[in-house]
Amino acid sequence: MQLKTVFLGLSFDEITPEVSGESQAAERYALALCAEDQAHLSVFIGAPTAHIPSAGLIPLSHALVDEINSLRRTHAEEAERRIRSAAAIAGVTAECHIIQGSYSNTRDRLAAAARLSDAVILARPSYEIALDRDIIQAMLFDSGRPIIVIPPKWERDASFENVLVAWDGGARAARAVGDAMPFLTRAGQVEILCVSPEASKSIDGADLAAHLARHCRRVTVTVLQKQHGDVAKALCAHASTVKADLLVMGAYAHSKVLQIVLGGVTSAMLAEGELPVFLSY
Repeated sequence: MQLKTVFLGLSFDEITPEVSGESQAAERYALALCAEDQAHLSVFIGAPTAHIPSAGLIPLSHALVDEINSLRRTHAEEAERRIRSAAAIAGVTAECHIIQGSYSNTRDRLAAAARLSDAVILARPSYEIALDRDIIQAMLFDSGRPIIVIPPKWERDASFENVLVAWDGGARAARAVGDAMPFLTRAGQVEILCVSPEASKSIDGADLAAHLARHCRRVTVTVLQKQHGDVAKALCAHASTVKADLLVMGAYAHSKVLQIVLGGVTSAMLAEGELPVFLSY
């Protein structure tokens, strides 16, 4: 399947926004994907406004908030100019929209806009405490689309020579495989990773391999053992060893304080993974 519309979602919402490479890695990835498929790039850039209660606060506090909001808008406009220029050079048609409103409004508008696309690209924040992490979660659960999260240090373009599939035989993993088929079919090699819960046990990926062999050029199965009981560490270590281009996995979640939050392995992969992660829920 050839992609026709690629959605790029960016957000400049840290407390003291600074220009960094984390959004630019996602920008390069999205542009390269569009150039390869001759697809249209739809860019939505969030610059949420900070608000503070007015009662009892000195004017200096309001001035600081105004400065933060102005900086967020400035960085969003810089990103728009950068993307438009790069798209023109690459011969990619692009539209850019800047959203500046309340955080919840920005988050909801990004998720709604992503529904009208074939692929959703998001930038992973490099800092630990970030509203961007909640935006990634909202996009995954509310957009109805799978997402590809790009780590801030990713320097390669949208390459699919070596694609990994995290497989546990469950429904989430199966949905991710189906959603990722446009990328799996163009891969030079698809490696199915089955992380065994115990050294003496394994999860059989042979059936999935037989299915993917009808679609993909080359399919292999690798059984990994947990590293110190940690599935994410085993996946990350193997991805680094084989220099993988993409990891496909189902996103897991559980309820906590009436909110849906990412499960342990999903959250760890987003925090520790150094390659693009394709997530489907």
